[in-house]
This record gives sequence, C-alpha cells and structure tokens, in this order.
Amino acid sequence: MKAEDIRLEELIRFQDGDIHMHTRRLIVHDFQALGQLQRDLLCMLGHDQARRVITRFGYFWGQADASSMMQLFHQWEDKSELLKAAARLHTIQGSAITDCEIVRFDEAKDILEMKCTWQRSGIAEAYMAEMGKAHEPVCWFHTGYMSGYVTYIIGKSVYFVENECLASGASHCTATGKDIDSWGSDIKPYIDNFHTIDIQWNIENLNQKLRDTVERLALESKQLERALTGSSLANVEIRSLEFQQILNIANKVAKFDSAVLLTGETGVGKDLLARHIHSFSPRAKGPYVAINCAALPDSLLESELFGHKAGSFTGAVRDKRGLFEEAHNGVIFLDEIGDISANMQSKLLRVLQEREIMRVGDTKPIKVDFRPICATNRDIEKAVMDGTFREDLFYRLQVIHIVIPPLRERREDILPLARHFVKKNSEKLGLPDLTLYPTCFDYLLAYNWPGNIRELENAIEHAAVMCTDNIISPEHLPMKIRQHAKEDDYQRKTSLSLEEVEFNHIRRVLELTNGNREEAAEILKIGVATLYRKLAIMKRFPAE
Repeated sequence: MKAEDIRLEELIRFQDGDIHMHTRRLIVHDFQALGQLQRDLLCMLGHDQARRVITRFGYFWGQADASSMMQLFHQWEDKSELLKAAARLHTIQGSAITDCEIVRFDEAKDILEMKCTWQRSGIAEAYMAEMGKAHEPVCWFHTGYMSGYVTYIIGKSVYFVENECLASGASHCTATGKDIDSWGSDIKPYIDNFHTIDIQWNIENLNQKLRDTVERLALESKQLERALTGSSLANVEIRSLEFQQILNIANKVAKFDSAVLLTGETGVGKDLLARHIHSFSPRAKGPYVAINCAALPDSLLESELFGHKAGSFTGAVRDKRGLFEEAHNGVIFLDEIGDISANMQSKLLRVLQEREIMRVGDTKPIKVDFRPICATNRDIEKAVMDGTFREDLFYRLQVIHIVIPPLRERREDILPLARHFVKKNSEKLGLPDLTLYPTCFDYLLAYNWPGNIRELENAIEHAAVMCTDNIISPEHLPMKIRQHAKEDDYQRKTSLSLEEVEFNHIRRVLELTNGNREEAAEILKIGVATLYRKLAIMKRFPAE
C-alpha cells in the first residue's frame, strides 16, 4: 500500500444529509465561513488564543485521519508511505495542494524531519479575503493537522512550524516538521499551541470505536473510480518496475514480426501480453487467433491448427479452415506450447520454416502469413535438455523470450488490477457503480495469489456476485483470501511478547502525559515506584 493508492471516492460515502469517512461523520466546510470564524476568534480571544484553538482543531483532525489510515490499511509498503499519506489526504480533502518530503527518518530512534509545501492554501486565501495581508504565517490549521497526524503515526511528539505563507506575501506556504528532541529549544515559542491531552483522550475513544466497527466491516464508503476496461494492458495502470520493463520490451517487440515466447506461471497474463503485442503491431488490424494446445489430443489439435478436407476422417463432412489460415495477416497465439507431442512439434516446425500448412487429408500446401506468439508455464529449456522438446523448434519460437513474473513479486499492481476487474465486472454483470470497499485492500495485498492475475480476476467476480448494494467488502471475497489475511494478521500481531506489548503501551501513556511519570502511573493504575522499575527494564526493548 502506498500513499498514492488513497482515493477520496473510496474513503467517503455521500448520501443526502449523511457524509461518512469510515465511521466518522463529516460535513462540507466553506473556507469563507472558516475565514470569518478565524476573524471572530481573533477579535474575541486575541491572537494567541485564536491561534491555539485553530491549531488544536487541525491537530485533532490530523490525528483522526491518522487513526483512520492505521485502522483501514495495514499493508503499507513502509512507515514512510503511511507518513506521506498525510499530504495525500490533505490534498484530496481540499485544504491545499500539499507536497511533503521526508528529509530524515530514523524509525528506530524516532528521529524525523519533514518539509511541507502548500500550494493554494485555503486557510491563507480565506484569511486574506477577510483581513487582508498578514504580518506572519497564518496556516495554523495546516501545521496543526500535520503535527497531529505525524505524531500519531510515530508515537512521539512532532511539531510543524510554518516558515513562509501565502497570506504574508509568499508565492506559497512552506513548513518544517521535526520530532520534539530534534527541535530542542527552538520549539518553545510554539509548543503551547499543540497542547493536546484532552484531544488524545478523544482520539483513544475514536480509535476504540474504529476497532469495533472494522470488525463488523461497516460499508460506508463508495468507490466512484472509473478504471479503463478492455483486454489491452494499455487500459490498466502498471506500477511495478518489473512489469513496466516487460511492457517496454513488448512495445519494442510489437513493431517487428519476430516470434515471441512468453513464459511464466499459470494466470500471470501471458494471453493478455500477447494481445497487447498484437494490438500495437503492424498486424493490429488483422485477426488474433488463440488456442490452448494442451486442451486437445493430437488428432483434434492437428485438425484445429491446419484444417481438414471433407471425408478425411469420420465426421469431416465439409472442408474446414485451420487456425493458421484464420490467422492469415494476423497473429496466432499458441498457449501451453510446452505440452504438445513430438509428432506435433515436428509438424509445427515445418509450418514455421516454410510458412505453409497442409490440411488433414489434402495434398496441396497453402501459404499462410502469420506471426507466432507462444506461451508455456513449463521450464521449456529444461525440457530441451531432457530431450522432450525439440531444440530446433525451441530456437524458432524464442527469438524474443519474455519471462513474466508472478503477481506476488509485483504487489504494486494488485490494486490497479483489482480496480480494473471491478469496472469490468460492473459492466459484465450489470452492476452499476460496483464499488471496492477500502478494507478489502489489506486482504488483497496480504494474499500470495498462486493463480496470479486470473485468480485475482475470478476473486473479484466472485465478490461482485456475492456483494450487496453493489459494494464489495471483505466478507464477499473468497474464503481462502480472507483466511490467509487473518493468519497473516495474527502472525503480525503475535510477533511481540506480552511484555513488549505492555511496554509499548507505557510509552504511549508517557507520550500522552508529556513525560509526567506521576500522571502516567495514575492512568496506568500502578505505583510510581513500579513505573520506574518497569522503565528500567524497558531500556532493552526498542520502541514499536
């Protein structure tokens, strides 16, 4: 899971008078009204108190969003992506066009430094509309939001301070965020704006509510994503570097008539890639003919490939064109080529060499113009070494050899493919606005997909058939996918000892109390001496 995978349409459910982001009820804000509120707070409370209220408002919002991200999605590529999700959420929610750079991040030592840029800050524009040019940065909501979000994620106080602001004459707004230790004394003039003990208490209550609701797999979000459809890979977003490189090769190969051999596990998309090559080739206007060579015995396969004359065998009542003839001026895709017999290998070699076929029962050769693309899930080079596959035929077939990696080795492509199949099944099954609920993502990303793309496509169709209200949630996925995710989640959660879980909780409470050990001991309902003893033991355990 990456920050760029987050889509507002999948997080928010809109109904008349009811807008939800997972379990959180939302409203649509108006920046002009927010600017008026900011003006009223400044007039009634003064600069310092107004700034504190707005900063804390943003801080709570950021913490609530961070909690949602951690509850909804567990399969993050790394914690950096979870941190970057703050900028993604800030942008898609309309606060500003946000870009964040992680300058330094040492997760083990809780050391963090980030730089944020806000283009078209709604807060700054609203301020200027109400009060004109400011003498100092005024995007207090933004700094509060980023501070609350990042603090929640890393479990240590992180504070963002705005350096430049659109409202005070800059072209855009910028801010620096650091953990409290990295700031040192420089953060003292700002730290009171982030006082959040009561906010933390509210967040814990919200977090518990989210945990309860996730178990019930509530169906509050609705996907409006319109993925492109069609058989060509040009209609699917490809994110993995491995498959992007394969597509680059395929695009180059498509321009020429060279034979192509595609190898890879069952279901990795060999036919899909063959169609892609055909669609971008000079033969794109010609036919694309495909056959699974392993599905037919020799006698039927020969008739299918080469055709037959009437009367050549029982039941042959009329002449029949073979697939090589059907593929004239186009492409023939021979799937599972590694399974054909020695006799068929010999006949196929002749066709490739002479570019002519002989119908069964005929004596007159027929010239054919085709491009062969073959595929197999077998180790065909080993078959050549073992003597079960002709070496001369192998070299004829593999002028260009493309090895397609399994889906489990390119997990970045799982979500785009899933969205593609959701759209495809929406049209295929007549389910308008078929939606993939975000909590499905963890299940899809955790599963190893032994059947690869074909299994993923079947799983999405299964879920589409089983879902209600055209919304696919985890309980609609096949049982083995759900079961695998539960086992994976259990292993992840049980990787810590009971003692480590206890110590991680103590760290959180100390963070909540800003290091006040007496207050922490009271919350934990243990004596101060007991807390000091546990802290001494904790030194050998790294923070979670």
